Amino acid sequence: MGRPDEAGAGISGPDLRKAAHLRRTKLVTAFVVTALVGVGSYTATYDVLNAVSRPSPATGSIAPAPSGGHGAVPAPGTPAQLTR
Repeated sequence: MGRPDEAGAGISGPDLRKAAHLRRTKLVTAFVVTALVGVGSYTATYDVLNAVSRPSPATGSIAPAPSGGHGAVPAPGTPAQLTR
């Protein structure tokens, strides 16, 4: 007595092995595709959540002024900027 699928199908030994190999290949391919889709979904979700959770400056807020050391840019409209 063999496998249930070979009883009524009349499939010979080599053909049966080929069919089993094909089923196994399809199953492995399905798992690989599922894993890739899962990784892609995780990455996309992570990127979106990371972007959303980043604090953004409030609209109309003023950024802190530089310390005025070497290379500091003066505030707009100051005489130092207008004379350049």
